[in-house]
Amino acid sequence: MTVKELRKLSRSDLLELLISQTEENQVLKSRVDQMQNQLLDRRIAVDKAGSIAEASLQLNGVFQAAEKAAQQYLENIQRMSEEQDTIGRNIREKAAEEAEAIRADAEKIRQEAESYSRKVHEQADAYWKQVIDRAAKLLKDQDALREMVQSAGKGMTE
Repeated sequence: MTVKELRKLSRSDLLELLISQTEENQVLKSRVDQMQNQLLDRRIAVDKAGSIAEASLQLNGVFQAAEKAAQQYLENIQRMSEEQDTIGRNIREKAAEEAEAIRADAEKIRQEAESYSRKVHEQADAYWKQVIDRAAKLLKDQDALREMVQSAGKGMTE
């Protein structure tokens, strides 16, 4: 599987892949154990082999099989380690990308909140300016009315 294909896999798919690799690893370990047991259990009778050279050749085949199995085991372990490293790297990269997206969203929300706050403050300031202007006009009209009432009162007393 390529790195690109691994990146496209979901976490559950990656976990399933890890589980299958672990199971394969266990199977290979049991095969190695079985072959080691066979190697230990083998007893070559010199009288059946006919000669020490024949016994040596028979043992050599067993050793070659054990060495091949051990080599396969090590290769699988190395491959699985590399795959796990890739999976871990992909997860870290995805987490970093998601964190960056969250930071960008948070910054956008902060800017929108500041913009909204400025707008609300401007509207409130404009409203209070209108209230102050109306209050000033009312006070001016009240003063003018008071002067009219006072002048009308002076005109009637005269």
